[in-house]
Amino acid sequence: MLTLPYMSLRKEILDVSKDLLIKDGFSKMSMRRIAKRANVTATSIYLHFKNKDDLLLALIEESIHNLKEVLVEVMDPSKGFIQQLEEMARAYIRFALEHPKEYEIIYMVRPEEMPKYPREKFNEVRNAYELLAGIISDGKANSLIDVDDPLICAYTIWAQIHGVVSVILNRRLDTRIPQQKFIDQAVDHIIQGFIIQKTPA
Repeated sequence: MLTLPYMSLRKEILDVSKDLLIKDGFSKMSMRRIAKRANVTATSIYLHFKNKDDLLLALIEESIHNLKEVLVEVMDPSKGFIQQLEEMARAYIRFALEHPKEYEIIYMVRPEEMPKYPREKFNEVRNAYELLAGIISDGKANSLIDVDDPLICAYTIWAQIHGVVSVILNRRLDTRIPQQKFIDQAVDHIIQGFIIQKTPA
C-alpha cells in the first residue's frame, strides 16, 4: 500500500472517486473499491471522510467551488452588459469542456442518491448562479433587459447553457457542425433572447 502525505492522499482519494462515480454511479461506488484503486487501506480513507456520503459531498463541493472561481475571474463591471453575459457563459462552457469530470459530478447524481446537503454549504451552490443574476439585475436597472425576476432569468440562461454543454459532452453534436461555431451561435442566441430590442423612433 502507498503511504502518501495527508493532503496528497486526500487528493488521490478524490481523483479516484471521481473516476469511479462517473464510470459506475454512486450506488456502486464503495470505500473498498476506492481504496483498492488508490492502492491505500480503507482505514486511511476514513481519516479524511466519515463515509461515502461525506465523500460525495466533498466531490460536489470541490467541483462547485472550482466552477465558481472560474466565473468570478471573468467578472468585470467595467465591461458592457452583453459582454459580461457572454464572457460568463463562455467561462461556464470552457470549465465544463476542460474539466468534464468535475462538471458531470455537479449534475449527474440523482436526487434519491444524494445525501442531504448541509444548509451551510448550500449557499455555495446558490452563489454560482447568483453571480449571473447580479449582472442581470444591473442590466434590468439600466433598461437593457426586460425580465420580472433576475434570479429566474439567470437560472433559465444557466439551464440553456447546460443544454449546450450536455450536447457536446455526450457527443450528440452533429459531426457536420463545427463545435466552436455551435458554441458561438448558441451563446449569442441565448443571450439575445433576453435582450430588449429597441426599435428606431
